[in-house]
Amino acid sequence: MQTILDLVEPWAGSRTAAWAWYRTYTISALGGLTAEQLIMRGRANDVIAYLTHIRQGGHA
Repeated sequence: MQTILDLVEPWAGSRTAAWAWYRTYTISALGGLTAEQLIMRGRANDVIAYLTHIRQGGHA
């Protein structure tokens, strides 16, 4: 979870905004689940890979 928040915070603008994204933003590329839901399902690596892809200029 910490790694995911660290990846999101720079473009979210704050830690609070990163938390909000983590809990509420559904990721269509990962089945329409939030990062929080994905982590609870043991899919943290999928979220990290998705965020890394976006960070490198990939599309959501």
